[in-house]
Amino acid sequence: MAEHTVIDSTFATRYMAEPIPKLKMPEQGIPANVVSQVIKDMRTLDARPNLNLASFVTTWMEPEARELMMDSLDVNFVDTEEYPSCQTIANRCVSMLASLYHSPAVDENGVGDAVGTASVGSSEAIMLGALALKKTWGERRVAQGKDTSKPNLVMGSETHVCWEKFCRYFDVEARYVLAEEGRYAATPELLAARCDENTIGVVAVLGSTYTGEFEDVAGIDAAIQKLNDANGWNIKIHVDGASGAFVAPFIYPDVIFDFRLPNVASINISGHKYGLTYAGVGWAIWRDATHLPESMVFYCDYLGTVERSITLNFSRGASQIVGQYYQLLRLGKEGYTKIMTNLSEIAAYLRKYFANSDHFELVSKEIGVPLVAFKLKSLKHVDGSVHKRLYDEFQVAERTRIAGWVIPAYTMPKGAEHIKLMRITIREDFSMTMADAVLEELDKAVEWLDNHFTISAEKMTELAGHMLGRSISKFDSKIMRDLTGVYSAEQQIKPC
Repeated sequence: MAEHTVIDSTFATRYMAEPIPKLKMPEQGIPANVVSQVIKDMRTLDARPNLNLASFVTTWMEPEARELMMDSLDVNFVDTEEYPSCQTIANRCVSMLASLYHSPAVDENGVGDAVGTASVGSSEAIMLGALALKKTWGERRVAQGKDTSKPNLVMGSETHVCWEKFCRYFDVEARYVLAEEGRYAATPELLAARCDENTIGVVAVLGSTYTGEFEDVAGIDAAIQKLNDANGWNIKIHVDGASGAFVAPFIYPDVIFDFRLPNVASINISGHKYGLTYAGVGWAIWRDATHLPESMVFYCDYLGTVERSITLNFSRGASQIVGQYYQLLRLGKEGYTKIMTNLSEIAAYLRKYFANSDHFELVSKEIGVPLVAFKLKSLKHVDGSVHKRLYDEFQVAERTRIAGWVIPAYTMPKGAEHIKLMRITIREDFSMTMADAVLEELDKAVEWLDNHFTISAEKMTELAGHMLGRSISKFDSKIMRDLTGVYSAEQQIKPC
C-alpha cells in the first residue's frame, strides 16, 4: 500500500480544525506556518495604522530606516561594552536635541556636556524629569531644615495621564488648574495661583492631546519668576513637549518654550511622535548637570569612558534609537521644517472645512500640534430655537470606523467633562488626498445619522425622564411600546 502523501498546506493541518490554546501554554509546539497564519488572522480586523487618526505615533519610515532598525533588532542597548556604537548614537542624539533646545551646557555645534537620556517613550522621560524636580526640591528643603512631607506638582487638567501616575507612584499632590468651556489649557496666572513653598515644579504643556494647543511657556516662566522673586522660592518648570517639541522649533520660531527661559529645568520629547520614529523612543533633556540631582545618576565605565545612566528601564532594544539618529541625520532642520510645514498646510485646509461646516464646529487653534479638534454643532429650528442632535460625536466616530477610519471621540478634561470632541491627528503619511477622503466620510456619517433613528445614551436618558418619568436603556425591549402615544401617528418612531 502506498504511503500517504504529506500535505504541507497550512489550511490542511489539523490545527485549523481545532481550537488554538488561548490562555494556557500548549503542551506541544505548533508548526511555524500555522502559528504565523493564526496570528495574522487575529490581527485582520485591526485598524490600519495609517488610517488611525487617533494616534500621534509615527506609522511610516523610509525603507533604509526600517532596514537599519531591523539590523539592530537583536541588540540590547544597555550592553554598552558589547555594542558601544549604540551608546555613541544615543549620546549624539542627546547633544543634537540639547543644541536644538538651546541648552547652555552645549555650544551652537552641540559640543559640551549635554545632559539627557533616551527613554522608552515620553512617559518614562516625564517620570525622570518630574523625579528630578522632586529630589531637587527635597534636597533644598532638607538643607534649609524644612519639612518635605507635602510636595505638590502644579499643572493643567489637560496633562497626559502619566503625570497623574507620577504623582500617585511617588506620593506627590497633583494640583490641577481645571479646564472650562472655551479654555482647555492652563494659563500662567492660574498656574501661579496654585503654587506655594511645597511646589516641586510646574508642568507646561507644549501640545495638548485634546486640542493640540501650546500653553504659554514664556508667560508661565515670567509668572514663576515673579513668584520666586517675591517669596525666595526656586520653583522650576518642566516642559511636556511630547507632541510639540519636534514641531515648534521648525515652524513656530517665535514660540519660546525651551532653555532660553531661565526657569525651564527639563524637557521631554517623544521621538516616536513628531520625531518621526517608530514607537518606542523618547528623550529627557535637562538644562545642564546642575538641574539633574546627583542622586539620580549612575555611572557606567565601558571601554575606558564614563557614561551617565539615568533611566527607570534597563534592558531595551537599540532599534528605535538607531531609527531616531537616522531621522535626525537624514532630515536635518531643513527636512523637519518641510515636513512640519506640509502638515500645517493640511491642518489649515481641514480647519477651513470645519470653520465653514454646517455640521461641525472647530475647537482647535491655529498654532499648535498639527491636528484639528472639532465637535458637532447644535441644530437650529426654523423658529430660531437651538437644540442638540439626538446622536453625539461617539456615534459619528462609530460610523466612520465602518469605512476603516479611526477618528477618536472623547470628553474634555476635568472642568469641561460635559464637552465632547473629535480629533484628526495629522502625521507625516497623511496626505491632502486622505484629508479629502476623511472629510467625505464624515459627511456620509452625518447624513446617515440624520436619516436614521440613532440616539445617544445621554439623550435617551433625557427623553425618558421627560416623557416616561423613568430611566430606560437604549436597548430596552419595551421602548417602542412605551413611546406609543407620546407622538402623533405622523410622528411615530419606527425602527430602521
